[in-house]
Amino acid sequence: MFVKNIVRATKINDLFSVKDKVVLIGGAGGLGSCLAKGFLDNGAYVVLADNAPGKAEKIKEDFAKQGFDECDAYQADQTNKAALSEMVGDIVKKHGRIDVFFNTAALCWNEDAEDFLEEGIRKMIDVNFTSAILFTQVVGKTMISQGGGKIIEIGSIGGLECHSFRSMPYEATKAAIHQLTKSFATAWAHYNINVNCIAPTWINTPLVDFAVGDMRKAIIDQHFFGRIAETDDFLGAAIFLSSDASNYVTGHVLAVDGGWSVSKPWRLDGVTP
Repeated sequence: MFVKNIVRATKINDLFSVKDKVVLIGGAGGLGSCLAKGFLDNGAYVVLADNAPGKAEKIKEDFAKQGFDECDAYQADQTNKAALSEMVGDIVKKHGRIDVFFNTAALCWNEDAEDFLEEGIRKMIDVNFTSAILFTQVVGKTMISQGGGKIIEIGSIGGLECHSFRSMPYEATKAAIHQLTKSFATAWAHYNINVNCIAPTWINTPLVDFAVGDMRKAIIDQHFFGRIAETDDFLGAAIFLSSDASNYVTGHVLAVDGGWSVSKPWRLDGVTP
């Protein structure tokens, strides 16, 4: 059988290369900072942005102590489109382009669905969803003008499956992120912009420190590999979606969940339907 354009083994490293790419990561939490380190390790230039004053700058300083100088840090309100536009304009002025954008910023806390206060619901919608729309719009305009780019949103298995986290607004906003991914992918494919999404499971960061004892054991038991995900479990998917290897992939939600999405239904209170 004749196969056209076979990729030679010697080209595989080039196919997955992110060397010299300018990677903007919105959100400098556990996942965002781990992705930043992974991209620095692989020769990319990283720009970290976070809402919290000094947070991205502190991580940049930590990277510098490890010998990584190819990192910038910004503080910007990710629910403020004008602030985002100013920041992105400064990044483009300095680096000439943005090749890859990750939107990792998110909030989550737990409460019974009927007891969530309106203030908390609106806060989660603003940080998890509205900021994703605004940030993606701003970066998308830059990528349109430069002729292409890669955008990766961060969703959640909480937005894919009916496995209750006792965080109704979080689950709803993450499901919205998955649809947002498809909407932007449809709108921007003809600009050579790939828009995809990674849907993580529980990640071993301070955000899940509340899950201890029997609760943590129950969470671990839902994963086929017998552990909660570590942040570096997502680097492979992130590199793939940022590189030429994913040039024909767009509008896709990739679950990186250790089998959670095909396991039995589960609830945070330990009651299985």
